[in-house]
Amino acid sequence: MKRYSFAWWLVILPTSVTVGGSLILLASIVTDWSLFVRLAVAALAAAFADLAIAAWMESTAPTRVHVGPGEKYLSSDPSTERALVVSGFDTVPDGHVSIRGETWRAIRAPGDTGALTAGMFVSVVDREGLTLIVTATSG
Repeated sequence: MKRYSFAWWLVILPTSVTVGGSLILLASIVTDWSLFVRLAVAALAAAFADLAIAAWMESTAPTRVHVGPGEKYLSSDPSTERALVVSGFDTVPDGHVSIRGETWRAIRAPGDTGALTAGMFVSVVDREGLTLIVTATSG
């Protein structure tokens, strides 16, 4: 649901009706205000309640899904991220790669036997925390 769309405001509508209607009824029973004053107070209270609900919805509902390097929407999705080897991988199974303008710690994927040298591109196949798992072969 797109924020601030007609459907988004329809979610908030029951709050307006409940708060405004309840306040008009309560003011009719407890006070001797004129109809105009009761309606004005109910409209202000309903508007305040709408804004409070809208703020709550914004703070709790995600507005976008962010997929980081090595993450996939579905586990069956192929690896499409490419990273540039910055350092390491010479005599050890780990090193550093550059992806999306950031440098990440990376380790070789199990079974990967291809040579990884600085300056070459590798495929990011997975991520474990802040460590990317890379392979020299695409896929």
